[in-house]
Amino acid sequence: MKQTSIINIALYAILMGIFFLPFNSWEGLPFLGEFYRDSCFLFFIAASFFALLKRKIKIPIKNIVFQFLILLIVWCFIATLLNSMTVAEYFFKQTTGLERFINQYGALLICSIILPITFFNIFYLADLNRLLYTIRKVILTSFIIVLIYAFFEILIVKFGMQDLKIKVLNLFDYFPFTEAKTDSLLNRISSVTFEPPALGTYLLSIAGWMFSYIITSKSSWRFFPSIAVILLAFVSGSRAAFFIIIIQSLAFLYILLKDVKHSKALLNITVALTLIASCFSLAFSNQIYEYARNEIASFKLDDSDHSRSNRSRFGIQVAMYKVFLENPVAGTGYGLQAFESRKKYPNWAKKNNWEFRLRYSNQQEKRFPPGYNIYLRFLSETGVVGFLIFLALLLHVFFWCYNNFRKHNIYSVIIFISMIGFSMNWLKMDSLRIYAFWICLAIIFAIDYKKLNNA
Repeated sequence: MKQTSIINIALYAILMGIFFLPFNSWEGLPFLGEFYRDSCFLFFIAASFFALLKRKIKIPIKNIVFQFLILLIVWCFIATLLNSMTVAEYFFKQTTGLERFINQYGALLICSIILPITFFNIFYLADLNRLLYTIRKVILTSFIIVLIYAFFEILIVKFGMQDLKIKVLNLFDYFPFTEAKTDSLLNRISSVTFEPPALGTYLLSIAGWMFSYIITSKSSWRFFPSIAVILLAFVSGSRAAFFIIIIQSLAFLYILLKDVKHSKALLNITVALTLIASCFSLAFSNQIYEYARNEIASFKLDDSDHSRSNRSRFGIQVAMYKVFLENPVAGTGYGLQAFESRKKYPNWAKKNNWEFRLRYSNQQEKRFPPGYNIYLRFLSETGVVGFLIFLALLLHVFFWCYNNFRKHNIYSVIIFISMIGFSMNWLKMDSLRIYAFWICLAIIFAIDYKKLNNA
């Protein structure tokens, strides 16, 4: 097979993976472990296979972001070695410490090495301007399907049009990696994802790409993708995601404000948002007040609707922090904090909370409890050393965006807005399986590689 054909197939596989980013409401493939629901992962791994058929795999070893990434991976291994005596004694949820480390470290290598190097080896061969428009078009096409599903889901869940479930929504069962369902208990929206927080993560991941239409397009509909992202985040019921996307929106408006040539677009956005906000305020003033009051109350530990989930989240985070205080330098070893934090869950979090009884502390339930915060995860599992390396990695991505606002304006804006979302979202989740993050890193590697080689 010719090299050009191999590269094209790999690129198409990556684009297919990007298209299927949100489609994970199916049962999945259990043998894939924590990747079992991620339909996009199947295409990305296929792309990795075709990338290996290239005559030479390039590694962006000169890139400082990649260097910090390698340093983080190495330290995760060293931190575990330093805890080898206790790791050998761990046993929880029918899993030994060694088994848990192998699974988690393997997932880390897949996310942080295999996927970004695959993306990079295909991206650097492409025309970067054309690549941007292609990726964005694929994301928009996928997002339109997400919106269509969400539209009917809203009619069913919010307005009680149950007939649409049978007549329309169930047709999505024929769409790949999708199982049509609605949340009749909490009335939350998840679209083609498996839960509202997953939809929120998807929306904040694509926000930068959708916002960029305002800069590059002259069409009157260029505001639609941005407005759609914000509105869907609002109605989804994912509180944190909506807040994060508002912060992303404000950051994007600030970027427009700094650039004189975008002043007209900023003026149009301001006028449009003012008109929309005024109409909504007049028509739904009581509902808006009630929503805001409920959302603020929902973060309390005694809130009737969210008390259990809040206590679970905060209780696990407190336990992880206690683990860090006992293991400040090297932590417990990568992927192993749950073996220690399970002994430190506060009583106020466990009291009358079935999540701890049936999930997190249940030895028969093989799934480990989530950490709910990647920063606390690195602190508890890799100590302050691993945490600082991870922080340095994120900061260098932000520095890259700042240094490239002029030369690679659109890419730097997209990555900057995305990084705000990723960084804030990691305050409530501990997984590195945010594929849009690794795509952003691969784009950085490709741009810097072309810059060094004058390509």
